[in-house]
Amino acid sequence: MSGRLEGRVALIVGGGQGIGRAICEAYAREGAAVGVVDIRQDTAEQAAEALRASGGKAIAITGNAAKRDEVFAAAEAAREAFGPVTVLVNNAMWNRYGPLEEQSEETIGRMIDVGFKGVIWGYQAVLEQMRGAGGGAIVNIASPSAVLAMKHGIMYSAIKAAVAAATRSAAAEFGADNIRVNAIAPGSTRTDGAMRVVSEEAWERRRQRVPLGRLGEPEDIARAAVYLASDESSYVTGDMMFVDGGITYAFS
Repeated sequence: MSGRLEGRVALIVGGGQGIGRAICEAYAREGAAVGVVDIRQDTAEQAAEALRASGGKAIAITGNAAKRDEVFAAAEAAREAFGPVTVLVNNAMWNRYGPLEEQSEETIGRMIDVGFKGVIWGYQAVLEQMRGAGGGAIVNIASPSAVLAMKHGIMYSAIKAAVAAATRSAAAEFGADNIRVNAIAPGSTRTDGAMRVVSEEAWERRRQRVPLGRLGEPEDIARAAVYLASDESSYVTGDMMFVDGGITYAFS
């Protein structure tokens, strides 16, 4: 641990598993107090307990990114436990792939509510706290799909493109308050959830397309998230960092 996030209070929405949990772990190792927000109470509690067992500071917060009041309540819970939130990670997403004509109104609505509105609720929930603290850093999880075409992923691509746009515009709007806003676009990343639904053959096909010759791990994304939350990126805002082994530019 180098203490790059010492003294910071981080709220990770969608932090109970996968990339979100890896970010929680990396932030705790770097000295941040972490609010682990997840729609599932048991998942949030397991993640927070693991952080505390490793010597970190963490609380579990049950909350649905799609619900504005629950995101505001999560930010307040983190403030009450540790002080003003100075780092926000918007990681929550709910997604279903498939031909567009087969996507129901309910499915599309839920994807937008979690994947895009959740980002906006996150902004609103922490702005006052960050302004009062003299600034902060917001990290959104986007996707290479924001700039690349994806068959059977029209809604996912559209939502992640909206997240990228909301990153740039928020950076322009919040910069005067010393609040930086950036995004990470992870490539194919071997999370537990993805491993359950993607076959080994499909993983191998993906790996063969990556210029660096390997798939991503959650820790790869977490390291980028540490950088974007730390003083090392103090002059970086409005950016979308592709952590994808080079696949976006190789196929764009």
